[in-house]
Order: sequence, then structure tokens, then C-alpha cells
Amino acid sequence: METREIKMTALKPSVSDLRSHLRITAHDLDAELVQKLRSAVVSAENEISTVIAPSKFVLNTKPSSSFLRLRWPVTSVTSVRVDGETMETGFSWDEDGIRFDEPVDGSTVEVEYEAGLAYVPDDIQGAILLLASSLFNNPTDRPEERDRTTARNLLRPYRRWEGRS
Repeated sequence: METREIKMTALKPSVSDLRSHLRITAHDLDAELVQKLRSAVVSAENEISTVIAPSKFVLNTKPSSSFLRLRWPVTSVTSVRVDGETMETGFSWDEDGIRFDEPVDGSTVEVEYEAGLAYVPDDIQGAILLLASSLFNNPTDRPEERDRTTARNLLRPYRRWEGRS
């Protein structure tokens, strides 16, 4: 099981960017805009197999090998625990995941880590704004196919095929 906390203050595009894109001047709809923006970000992330929004993750899993793939790109690993015991050494990490020096001897592994893009290119931001505005403008219906197709076309160069989960 994995939990996630999106760092909304570091998110690009921001709620302010979405408000401007929709030509909304008041802040009374911000809660709804945040929800639409989160949904659009996750949709874009699923399309390109990349964590866009800087986020904190906690993964609880059973060890199955000496490599544990995490959401790409990993930017830091806060802690690694095996059966509740903190590991200080015996592993290394990179942007793909954690490599254990030896097979993990335990029933559960918990990893706290952060992942997300340090810089979000303009075309990815544009795709997210299109998706979020389509969700906002069509609250009871599917987003317009035109907007989804345009967003997919903007995201296509950033797709990652290896390690797709």
C-alpha cells in the first residue's frame, strides 16, 4: 500500500495559474479548483509514468527482491524500515528506486520518500491546465475529448515506457 501527500505549495501549475487560465478573479472556488488540479495532475502523471507534483510517499510492501522500484523520479529517501526497524545502511537509492545490498530478511518494508519533477516544462503545465479546466467546466460529464486529445499530444514526448506500473 502506498500513501501520497502532494506538496500543493510547490505545484506547477498552481491554483493561481488555473484561476487565471479560467479567467476567474474570485477565490471562493479555490477548494474546487484544487480538487480539479489534483485530478488533472494525477491524470497527466499516469499518462507519462512520471511524478510531476512534488510529493511525499510512504510505501508499505513485502520484500520480493533486492530492488524496490519507487515512483519516478525519486528525489530523496527519508527512511527505510524492515519489520519496524530502521535501516541506516545496507541500501542505496537513485531516481528509480532502492537497491538493497543483500536480500531483505523481513515480512514488511516501509519506505518514506519524496518524488517529483524539479522543473515542470511549459507544455506539461499546459496539458494540466487543459485537463483541469475541462474537469471544472464539465463537472457532471466526462472531460471533452478535444481537450484530452490535446493534453495527450502535449504530454506524448514525456512518456516513460520502462518501469511503467
